[in-house]
Amino acid sequence: MGIMRQNPMTQAGAVPGCPVDESFDPLAAEFLTDPYTVMAKLPSGSKPVFFAPSIGYYVVTSYDAVAQVFGDPATYSAAVAQAPLVPIIGEAQQILLAGGHKPQPSMVSLDEPAHARLRRPAARAFSMKRVTAMIPAIEATTTRLLDAVAGQEEFDLVETLAFPLPANIMFSLMGVPAADFARLKQWCGYRAALAWGRPAPEDQVEIATSMAAYRKYLRDLVDAKAREPADDLASDLIAIHREAPERLTRDEIGSILFSLSFAGHETTTGLIGNTVRRLLEEPSRWAEITAHPGLIPGAVDETLRYDPSVPVWRRVTTRPVTLAGVDLPEGARLFLWLAAAGRDEEAFDRPGEFDMSRTDADHHLAFGKGLHYCLGANLGKLEAQIAIAELARRYPALRLVPDQQLTFHPNISFRGPQVLLVRTHP
Repeated sequence: MGIMRQNPMTQAGAVPGCPVDESFDPLAAEFLTDPYTVMAKLPSGSKPVFFAPSIGYYVVTSYDAVAQVFGDPATYSAAVAQAPLVPIIGEAQQILLAGGHKPQPSMVSLDEPAHARLRRPAARAFSMKRVTAMIPAIEATTTRLLDAVAGQEEFDLVETLAFPLPANIMFSLMGVPAADFARLKQWCGYRAALAWGRPAPEDQVEIATSMAAYRKYLRDLVDAKAREPADDLASDLIAIHREAPERLTRDEIGSILFSLSFAGHETTTGLIGNTVRRLLEEPSRWAEITAHPGLIPGAVDETLRYDPSVPVWRRVTTRPVTLAGVDLPEGARLFLWLAAAGRDEEAFDRPGEFDMSRTDADHHLAFGKGLHYCLGANLGKLEAQIAIAELARRYPALRLVPDQQLTFHPNISFRGPQVLLVRTHP
């Protein structure tokens, strides 16, 4: 990492007195490969807030500071949560706008009262009663997916299980026909590149075209469910709309589905991949899991702390405010490094160690906190627990294929191995 220095005058958007790290780039190859090595190299003066000119954001690394931001949504707006990191060229902008892709398209980037109006109906999909009722479907899907590779000595865990399990569950919950699952998965990949990556100008038109098609698909799905309701979330939302159209418009139903169709599975794909990776990288951990399945919930929470699938979220200040000793102006953009907060020595004992028996792992901030706490947290954890339990039951000798080079999608907000090769026998 570059030298961290105190910045005596405002430079590259930083306020006076705030440390600046000109080399910090969350989309650099080194960072994407292993952000924790980068984290360890940060000079001590970098904490808990420093400015990164590469992205124009203040990077917030301490647990307390991140929690403070989440706890004060009036001061720290969610408006930039999905803002592109790089300028979108005019042609791509026109395609997005014509396709109904507005600057504030979904719950994660809305503040009150608009956020609550969308969150309340969406929350119906994630009540504990409904999530518990989904257990048989999650178990059956896990069984079917693993049956497909039965007898194989080696397979890609992401392609086989981590990728299709949460997608199939979420898309089914929404009411998407099974024949369309693959198409939605592809669109979701484009969405990650647009909002949290650094797509080249020549790629932006293709991405924008796909996003417009994605939006149109969801509008058409809402229309179809209005004509023929079924037992799914889209139909439930249509019923709310019919009761009180001013409370929830059809466009807002499309917005809710847009949020859930991505966040409802991409994060869990990463969670399953990250958890299995961390359990297998030290074979004794997997042996413990297979011998004591009761450790699985703790292992999932420890992964959320130690290697979260959502390592970063973003906010912007609505007024001048002091955060961790740094005087921020109105409009300051914040890069909330949740992965760093999970390894904060002031928040967790021995944070650099993966410990499945840790009693406070569930204090992590991987699902956010407060107003925007992840609606699907319980569902995502349940899916990961069921997937790992079935893997452990079937493959007590499961191992990582040695010497594989893991790759990660080039974006700031979602992290999990794109491929994770595992071997069923030593």
